[in-house]
Amino acid sequence: MIIFIFKTLGVLLCAAVMLMEPSCLRDSYEVKLSDPITINDQWIELKPEASLKADKDSQMVVLDLEPPLKYDFYKEGKEPNAGKGILMPDGEVINPEIEVIDQYGNSFKLIWRGARKTFSPIYSLPYPNKFPRDREYTTVKIHSARPIKCKAIYWFCESNQDMK
Repeated sequence: MIIFIFKTLGVLLCAAVMLMEPSCLRDSYEVKLSDPITINDQWIELKPEASLKADKDSQMVVLDLEPPLKYDFYKEGKEPNAGKGILMPDGEVINPEIEVIDQYGNSFKLIWRGARKTFSPIYSLPYPNKFPRDREYTTVKIHSARPIKCKAIYWFCESNQDMK
């Protein structure tokens, strides 16, 4: 009887592990930098509780936009930036200026790089540049000529392990 119970528990445990959501096993991670916020023409400094690290294959800032703002995935926006940023209600496509500041005061300017699967726009260093791994990053600065309402802003560290 005890052997039957152990075998049943073993089968149930294996089934639970196999049914676990894959995201629980991911190597990538995100750090929430802000709660709801409106990016405007004044520089906003976001200072996480713990310094940010460049410890994965790529690092980026992700904007979780508040509707009606959205990533211009379908290239509905006006040229010259159609499909390359945040679609405003009037059809203009914009991108905020974003800088990441390291512990030594060096500034790293980010550019629009596309969107995550959630259609949230992402900003990172221009290819093939990478954030130096030998330091910590203490501040993310952001501003925009036009207001951009966000549910939150994140620092996302993506691992190539998750792409397999």
